[in-house]
Amino acid sequence: MRTFSVAATLLVSATMSLCDTGVIIPSGSNEPDSSILSIESLDVHVSIDNGHATVSLKEVFQNHKDTNLEGIYSLALPGDAAVSDFAVWDDLTRIPGVILERKRANELYEQIRNQTLDPGLLQSGEVSESNAPGQAKHSTEFTVNIVPIPAYGYKRIEAEYRQAVPVVQFGSDFVFPLKASQGQPATVHSLSISIELRSAQPLASFETVSKAYPLKITRQTRNTIAASFEAKNVELASDLELKYSLANEKTPQVTAYRAEGSEPGYFEASAILQESRASKTPQQTSRTVVILFDTSLSMQWEKLERSFQSLEAILRSLGPQDAFNVLVFNSEIQLFSPKPQPATADAVAKALEFVRGSKLRAGTNLEAALKAAFMQRAQDAYIVLLSDGEMTEGTLGRSKFAGSIDTAWKTVPADERAHIYALAIGDDANVRLMRRLSEHSGVFEQVNSTEPLEFKLANFVHKIGIAPLSTVRLAISPATKPRFVYRLAQDNFPGSKASWVGEYTSPGRAQFRVDSRTGTRAASASLRAELPAMDTDHPYLPATWARARVDALLEKIDREGEDKATIDEIIALSRKYHFVTPYTSFLAAPRALLRPRLIRPGDPVLRVRTDPSISSVIALFPFGLTKPLRYVEREDIWQTRFVAPDDLADGAHTVRLILRDREGHVFREQKTFVISSQPPILRVHVAFERVHAGEQLKLRVQASGTTRTITARMYGTDPLSLRWNETEKANTGVLTVPGGLPAGRYSIHVTAEDIAHNISHQEVPIEVLP
Repeated sequence: MRTFSVAATLLVSATMSLCDTGVIIPSGSNEPDSSILSIESLDVHVSIDNGHATVSLKEVFQNHKDTNLEGIYSLALPGDAAVSDFAVWDDLTRIPGVILERKRANELYEQIRNQTLDPGLLQSGEVSESNAPGQAKHSTEFTVNIVPIPAYGYKRIEAEYRQAVPVVQFGSDFVFPLKASQGQPATVHSLSISIELRSAQPLASFETVSKAYPLKITRQTRNTIAASFEAKNVELASDLELKYSLANEKTPQVTAYRAEGSEPGYFEASAILQESRASKTPQQTSRTVVILFDTSLSMQWEKLERSFQSLEAILRSLGPQDAFNVLVFNSEIQLFSPKPQPATADAVAKALEFVRGSKLRAGTNLEAALKAAFMQRAQDAYIVLLSDGEMTEGTLGRSKFAGSIDTAWKTVPADERAHIYALAIGDDANVRLMRRLSEHSGVFEQVNSTEPLEFKLANFVHKIGIAPLSTVRLAISPATKPRFVYRLAQDNFPGSKASWVGEYTSPGRAQFRVDSRTGTRAASASLRAELPAMDTDHPYLPATWARARVDALLEKIDREGEDKATIDEIIALSRKYHFVTPYTSFLAAPRALLRPRLIRPGDPVLRVRTDPSISSVIALFPFGLTKPLRYVEREDIWQTRFVAPDDLADGAHTVRLILRDREGHVFREQKTFVISSQPPILRVHVAFERVHAGEQLKLRVQASGTTRTITARMYGTDPLSLRWNETEKANTGVLTVPGGLPAGRYSIHVTAEDIAHNISHQEVPIEVLP
């Protein structure tokens, strides 16, 4: 079993998303290189309408090489953001993204790419060990494959995403990621930023936290702010962060959108939740806080550092009347103490040292960790989970896992059931799983790799021990007018904003009432508002409602499993309102080329679109399976399901298609698919096993032919990318041992990833001499 010292990883960051604003990583590299591809211009427009942000990016990249290039455009999104538009430019032609079923988009991308044309593929979610087979995990990282980028030419990319900006303690914090999560900051030759902020609730304050981008306010009223910034040769050394607060008005607010015609209308009703004496928890009240600290390998580098910061902030917020315990978990569980201890300064210091001395290990048993935390029973108890939500052991799959945890939680006596507070850490965190856990009378928050931690962490810690409102409901009369009404965020704490979105078909006046309760105390606020026959002033509403509807449908799938009607509705809403789901992708390519050509690994469905004269299609698979394809008239496509056998060898395989037309003519075609199931094989060689601080150490790594990236890391250094050296017939690189590094034994961690995203790790011990 490999083990890694937590203390030896806290200062190092490693993530694929090296620059969150969007960069093109050249083929053959795993990091941006401005000497190959630089950012010529970046135009950013941010519109925040009643807490709903729409962010539009226009980027132009310059190729400094004399050959055409291929690259991956990487865009890491904040929080629960969702891409709503995407386009690439082919010379002077804009190729907009279209929403397709995910598997079909994959097929088309590969075929078009082989024609040296310019497709872009944008997806969300990966299948991981924490999911049931075929179940996609939400991810906030999006990648777009770009080919070709012309020699000494330019490539223009456009992207748009939507993001909710929550209200906490009457304040909001918006962050647009600009800085690199590791390595040197990118430099933009021309940077332009424009901000438009609108709020139905009056604005009490507005502040630009990021001093690197001093915004000039061009318009300011009680409910709106407009600002901008322009500059040349800007180093993106920090993110753009804005803070604003709302006036505490108790009356609910209602906004609506309805276009002309027979389309339904959409509305949002919101209210600032008020604090009552019953909702306060006196500081003298004792709390028992049990912290689950994830030390599995998926928490390496930046995620581990942020997790430790959060742990320290939580422990130092406790008073002498409180008690705590820390459970470190991966495939195993270690307790700081058999039972919760008083939160003295000495105990807190020992707990932090206990975590620093723990080891990173492969494997994660989140189910066992939570059940162990349930056994730390106490009244007014809080379980705080610091993790990315990945699981490899125990009960897997969101629905089965949630059911197991629900059952275990309910076996605890009611007065000792802990509130579960979940802090999802990292761009690839399993957000839906962590949010589901927080439904046990708790709180959910997510922090991405480069966004400022302070605002979210302070609010998260503040809520530990503060009693939320027990009930928050929206009542609408007449009740027959609206339908499919969804709560946008389950934050019932005073000072936050409760919002609902819904659909309506009959314009007219309606009464909106927000009711809340804490213990025996109840509060109510109402507003009579018009649901208009036509109003297009808030264009974010239709897509916001559609995404809430899809989230509800995905939760239904988690509980009950997949069914055709639910998946079809998800795909239809995704196509209509332009956002990516686990079942859909954006594909940007010339419309004439949107034809299925290739079967991708693990595809359970073969789909073929043919000439109208074709009357039958038969597929002959290499493992002896012969299947006729069924014609689906409403989609004008032939399809059949198939499953590759477990013993099918890795590599490229051919499927033969036999097509027959109405006149009896027979046509034959061959298509390919690739199976890759084994992780790459690594052999690492170092020039010396004993070195002095400040010296350089040459690495030689031999790996399987399908290996895509090889990265070496050591305590105190930035990740090193190893490149193929034709002379030495190996991947080589030179690692500089940090100067001033104390003498002792250290490890160089080498990670290899292949084209199918299989990963291998190897440790090489070295000794640093005095």
